[in-house]
Amino acid sequence: MSDARKKKIAILGGGVAALTSAFYLASRPGAADTYDITVYSIGWRLGGKCATGRNPDFGQRIEEHGIHGFLGSYYNTLAMMTECYDMLGRPPGQPLATFQEAFYPVDSILCWEFRNYGWVNWPLHLPRNSLEPWDPTSMPTLEHWITAIVNFLNHFADRHPAGTTLMENTQLKAAGAMLKGLSAHMEAMTRGDAGPLQKAIEQFLDVFKKSVENLIVNNDPLRHLYITIDYFLTMLRGVLADDVLNKGFDFLDDENFSDWFARHGGSMLMISSPLSLNTPNLSYQYPDGDTTRPPRMAAGAYLHWTLREFAYLGSFGWLFAAGTGDTVVAPLYQVLKRLGVKFELFHKVREITATPDGRSVDEVVFDIQATLKDPAAGYEPLIDLPLKAYGGKTLPVWPDRPLYDQLVQGEAMKAAKVDIESYWTPWQPVAEKRLKVGKDTDTVICAISIGALPILAPQLMQANPNWPPMVDKIKTVQTQTLQIWMNRTLKDMGLPFEYQNYDRLIGATFVNPIDGVADFTDLIPVEDWPEDHMPKSLLYFSGAAPQYDAQPPFSDHDYPVREKARVKAQAQQYLQACMGALLPKSTTNAVNPPGDMIGFDFGQLVCPYDDAKTLGVARLGQQFWKPNIDPTERYVTSPPGSTKYRLKAWDSGFANLVIAGDWIYTGLNVGSFEGACMGGKLAVHAVDPAAMPLDKVYGYPLNMGPKAENL
Repeated sequence: MSDARKKKIAILGGGVAALTSAFYLASRPGAADTYDITVYSIGWRLGGKCATGRNPDFGQRIEEHGIHGFLGSYYNTLAMMTECYDMLGRPPGQPLATFQEAFYPVDSILCWEFRNYGWVNWPLHLPRNSLEPWDPTSMPTLEHWITAIVNFLNHFADRHPAGTTLMENTQLKAAGAMLKGLSAHMEAMTRGDAGPLQKAIEQFLDVFKKSVENLIVNNDPLRHLYITIDYFLTMLRGVLADDVLNKGFDFLDDENFSDWFARHGGSMLMISSPLSLNTPNLSYQYPDGDTTRPPRMAAGAYLHWTLREFAYLGSFGWLFAAGTGDTVVAPLYQVLKRLGVKFELFHKVREITATPDGRSVDEVVFDIQATLKDPAAGYEPLIDLPLKAYGGKTLPVWPDRPLYDQLVQGEAMKAAKVDIESYWTPWQPVAEKRLKVGKDTDTVICAISIGALPILAPQLMQANPNWPPMVDKIKTVQTQTLQIWMNRTLKDMGLPFEYQNYDRLIGATFVNPIDGVADFTDLIPVEDWPEDHMPKSLLYFSGAAPQYDAQPPFSDHDYPVREKARVKAQAQQYLQACMGALLPKSTTNAVNPPGDMIGFDFGQLVCPYDDAKTLGVARLGQQFWKPNIDPTERYVTSPPGSTKYRLKAWDSGFANLVIAGDWIYTGLNVGSFEGACMGGKLAVHAVDPAAMPLDKVYGYPLNMGPKAENL
């Protein structure tokens, strides 16, 4: 088909939702003769919140926006990345040649519990199952999820250090037998009769709590068993009592998750436990990013996320063999290029305008940030990085800065040392582009995050009464991230447990405000450090960041500098106050006594420059920290009462505009890679239902209820 007859689609944004939309439109049969797809994105790279940069000044280290990985319940994401790697077709022996080489399983999370004025670590091991991560049809219904959790609880109790107590203590034998007996009611539930299971859970919890609650005060293993069973079975009891199987999750939107647990008889010990807090911590559900306040998360979104989280495929989680950009974003980009998708980088959306009648989008106005020396060749954003771990074979990766030699303004941009991805950049556009909808493109997919919509689309906000409450009720928060490379192993620094198989130090319930911690030591071999400064361990930290005052105007070019200084100061305080609890042998007193008993010895940080002269906290200056403050970087939260304001991909209110992202109504309704992937697939459905039937958006109709209308 000639280009003139193809349907032109402009995708705004370079994040996960944008790339997912492009992937499923461009890979459908006959797409080359049907669509002319162009992705427009700010800056020099793709990925959005998942963008990665390689820093050549520090061993080609990976610099992220935060801690990233896939849960085994990311049904849509895992399927897409499997398809992507199959289509990528890298030769055997090349770095990250297959899905299995690019992603590796993790079978545990680490919780931390504050007890007796100290932190108790609590590894939670999740059993591997035989399900394939690329087959999302294995867990199609909520009944399957409930069955998976009951099976997990029995496995957990059997193998937990305190689990044998259930069968050996005379007082608890009845409870142990009742827990085993829950499985007998699964078949009736799948036939639509959940009553026997609900009654059995209620009877078990009554017996179990009365038998155990007096034994757990000074018994960590038994207390952890008590909390785990109380957590999951209170959740299942509440789901059955509230008839979520038929009503879906959304009707619980107005209730906070902790109030919902209390309403269904959950103990306060459980509600305030790290198990209960794991989901809101993982998803930054703190009002205004302030972790001194209790988290608030819609009960429906909480339950959907958490039940699904434990109904995983294969392994509980899947981590990346290189950076997020290297492992996920670059392969998607390469496949999309082969499929004929065009990319216009250095295109920052300035405004999306409406037609005079307010029924359609009229224009998309771009600020052009740089022009190309060779427009016909286009911009090649990836570099081939030789990896010693693969005998010098190369991996396509994203640099942490533009490739200046391809840009007309490259030397000036390099000399100015500006961050052109920042909304507060002093760099001025070099040109303007106006995309006339109906002439230059037929359909616009807006996959820019909701935080930017008031800035970029004031006319759409005025024209459609559903947009202002959507933006007002779906809150976003700032986040912060820290990465530190160390010259000692975690074991030498006192890691309090031994890794078994695919265990990992990774969790979201350590000390606030930077409660997320992950060991990414295995990424060091895919960086390129000099031998005399080769790190031996690598930790990532992530958390919410409080912000009450309105952000300053974009003309305040020093704002990012001030925020970066705030994150650095927070990082220094955090390491001084908390590392002794995380790694007891990493403190100054443990390394070089006498000294600080709980604070980190900063001499363990790798410093390639002026190593011998850089002492104490000054070594933090050669690590990586980042405030995520830009409108598109802010995390999308799910506070009580917000779900009803999420618009569906096809309900933008404008005839030629489709919306995509983790901020639209996805069914999951929690900010995440999976949510963005679902949002992208739903946008494809809005453009071309045959290319993406709703039953291929795995999990989307699940919480709509069987009588859902207007899917």
